[in-house]
Amino acid sequence: MFQTEKVFPGVTHISDAMGVSMTLIEGKERAILFDTGYGTENVKAFIQTLTGKPVSVLLSHGHHDHILGVRWFGESRICSEDLDEFRQRTGVLQRKKVSKQAEQKGVSLPEDFMSVCYNEPGSIFFDEFLGKFEQKTEDLGQMKVQVIHVPGHTPGSIVLYMKDLNLLLTGDDWNPCTWIWFPSSLPVRRWRENMMELISSLERESGQEIRYVLCSHQPMVREAEELKAFLAYMDDVRLETAPAVDMGVPIKTHEIRKEPEGWTLLFDREKA
Repeated sequence: MFQTEKVFPGVTHISDAMGVSMTLIEGKERAILFDTGYGTENVKAFIQTLTGKPVSVLLSHGHHDHILGVRWFGESRICSEDLDEFRQRTGVLQRKKVSKQAEQKGVSLPEDFMSVCYNEPGSIFFDEFLGKFEQKTEDLGQMKVQVIHVPGHTPGSIVLYMKDLNLLLTGDDWNPCTWIWFPSSLPVRRWRENMMELISSLERESGQEIRYVLCSHQPMVREAEELKAFLAYMDDVRLETAPAVDMGVPIKTHEIRKEPEGWTLLFDREKA
């Protein structure tokens, strides 16, 4: 079952039965769905209950919890750097892992979950530049959305920025619990540098401070000041002294935590 939160006019944040979020952005002429969740339910049918406008699907990155729902759509787009990730994460091995997770949560899966074929997404073609971050603008009709390539969580991670709302959609490039330890993740310092430069460049270009953030693993809007404070907290000293944690994989994962905020940064020490 999907849960929705209308966070701004034309912006609906949606959580699926597995607890991951996606966002519907609706203009006067068309709409964008940013991510599609685990695909445990017919995302397209649900979106059609929210809007009758044409919907384009943009994928923030290639991880399974954001892309498996794309099965319900004929077309989608992803940054080309994450196409290999998409192929791997829609594979049978990954779907078996998701099946076990769903069973543990008591979430039913479609009968064809293991056998359905996935159409490969088209590539997002960036045609504008802002600093070092490639970007393009999607005009939905009285609502414009900047699509920006920000490598970090994965090489092809993208974020969305809506200047008129002072709203940044970070995908998995930032959550209060941020993971930069996957094999394809960038070194943690480069991720942090990219995020800090992104914020600076957007605020410089727009002439205003970013005020709001939507994350992929949080059901509600957050203040941008939290994102800025998170990045400032994860400084070089804390990266150097972060304790190791066992994630059950042959990667030297280390963790920084801050309470009571509940902030967590997991990263690969060998890349740091």
